[in-house]
Parts: sequence; structure tokens; C-alpha cells
Amino acid sequence: MAVRTPIKFYYDILSPYAWFGFEALCRYQKPWDLDLQLKPMNLGKIMGSSGNTPPGMNPSKGSMLARDVQRVSEMMDLPYKPLANFAQTVFIRGSLPTLKTLAACQILYPEHLEELTRQSWLGLYSQDVDITDKDNIIKFAEAAQIPDVDRLLQFSRGDEARQQLIDNTSEALESKCFGAPWITVTNPSTGRREKFFGSDRIEMIGWVLGKQYMGHHPPQ
Repeated sequence: MAVRTPIKFYYDILSPYAWFGFEALCRYQKPWDLDLQLKPMNLGKIMGSSGNTPPGMNPSKGSMLARDVQRVSEMMDLPYKPLANFAQTVFIRGSLPTLKTLAACQILYPEHLEELTRQSWLGLYSQDVDITDKDNIIKFAEAAQIPDVDRLLQFSRGDEARQQLIDNTSEALESKCFGAPWITVTNPSTGRREKFFGSDRIEMIGWVLGKQYMGHHPPQ
């Protein structure tokens, strides 16, 4: 029996590029036989600890960010909608309640984490809703078919979910993470771990693993 390739994906819902990388890797789970391990992390902590700054804070990067995100979403056929107030949503409101809910899901319902992550991104970057609002988080959880939504929300407010988020973030920092998405891949043939930053590294990951890249919509 072939060994599935372990691949860890560190992300924060605030990053649209992490959304693109997430969907790309999800599309390649079956064709490349990947063991995709989702790791929600606190991007603000990553930025602060690594000395990095969000691209939107750099005038040159910020000036092309909106168009670039739009292009990538169109290329990948993802229903992206620009935020009405990017600064308020990303820098003021943040994503902490959502991240804690994802961390809780990682513990309680790992088989639903992929879909809860997807629904959270659709809420933010397709519907432009407040992803920190309890009612919206409930909608995301219901769409992801979480078995017990009340239990998930209660657990997300506890120490265990909080610690899981801290552990994910610390694990990313230990691997020298400086932004999202951050991806680590262990080649099952050599045991060597490779690190990647960005949503546009899927083809390179395939090359490292000796897998064929088949575009944005690989056959399943």
C-alpha cells in the first residue's frame, strides 16, 4: 500500500492567498495521494514574531493587491468578492473567534475541518460577512455539517482550543514561518521536509514529490 504524503498547511482566514492555496491543495489530495493536515494559526502573531508586515501595509504591494487577488480567484474559478472595508475587517476586527472555532474543530471533528475552513473563507471573501460574529460562525458550522454545533462553540471558548491555536502558531514559527499560507511537506521516499510560502507553489510541490501538475482543475 502506497504511503500518503504528509503535508501541513498553516493558515489564517484573513489571508485570501491562503484560501487559494487551500483550495489548490484540496484539489490535489486524491491525484497526489496527500495526507493534508490543516493547521489554523494566528497570522498576527506570525507577523509580529517574524518581523514581517502584511502586504496591504506596503503602498507598492497594496496598490496591486486587489487586482492580483481578483485575477487569481478568476483563474481558479473561486467566487471572490472584494471586502467593502479591508482595513476594518482585517486589521481591526480580525479573525480570532473563527480561528478558535477552527482549532476546536481540529480537536473534536477533524473530518469536518476542511469544510468548516472552506465555509469560513466563503463567508469572508465571497459574502463579506463578519466572521467573528457568533451567528455567522454558527452558519459556517451548520454548512460544514458539524455534528454538534453548540458543543463546538462552547469548546472553542475553552483553554484546550486556545492552546491548540497557540500550538499550531508556535509550530509554524519553529519552522521559520513568516506569512500565510505556509506549507511543509515531508517526502515519504527521503524523509526530507521542504517548506513553501504562498499559494503559487503547488506546481513546485508536485515537482519536489515527483508528481505531475495538471492545472487548476486536476482530474479526480
